[in-house]
Amino acid sequence: MRMGRLALRRFWSPAPQGAGEAIRVVEVEPPSRADEAGWVLLAAGVVLLGVIYTYGFEREGTRGLAAAAKGPGSGLLPYQVLFRDLPSAEQRMFREMQEGAAEAVRLRAQDGSWPASAALADAGVPPFARDVLDKAGFAWSTQREGLLVNYLGVPSVPGQAPALLIFVQEPDPVTGEKPPPPSVVDEEHQVLPDNTLLHVTYWKRPPANLRPGLIGDPALAGWQQIRVKSPLEELEQQP
Repeated sequence: MRMGRLALRRFWSPAPQGAGEAIRVVEVEPPSRADEAGWVLLAAGVVLLGVIYTYGFEREGTRGLAAAAKGPGSGLLPYQVLFRDLPSAEQRMFREMQEGAAEAVRLRAQDGSWPASAALADAGVPPFARDVLDKAGFAWSTQREGLLVNYLGVPSVPGQAPALLIFVQEPDPVTGEKPPPPSVVDEEHQVLPDNTLLHVTYWKRPPANLRPGLIGDPALAGWQQIRVKSPLEELEQQP
């Protein structure tokens, strides 16, 4: 019989000397019953503690990620800045840049080419059109080369505002990005009716020492990208 099974064993023991020929029976219970019960309770306790700690770490980790996503500048690259951290005047200009970019994308989809900033100004599209609230006197220009488009706004009054840039990159016809699933939230991309995925971003920098010519990589040229949400906030919103 294996150790640990609950059983009774009988041992025959002779009576002490002088007690006659009587024989007594002693019943001995194996000590494994208490041992098994103790090990079972200990194992159950370890499992329960493991479940509690796992749940607690996962819950706190989720809370930490959500809190980090809501913190100012969380998850941003060194050259990025959030819209909510901008001065009010720059926030207004950013909204106008979004409006102007949306109209430029619409005309690109309609005509197959990007409109010049002068044409957008003539159509009254902000921020290209004259604005009585524009104290910096922005002058907008357009440069196109290959798959890149720059809409560059430079203030004519020093110290009033930063230079602004709407940076557009079309995908390479062969190796370019493909449209993401509709459920993916991404403020840097726009999809044309023909399923062309555009990369549209907004930038600012001090107007001093601006180099002439097309801007191919704003981050390397000292520009700051303006984002509405941090990457962590976008990730939190995805289903």
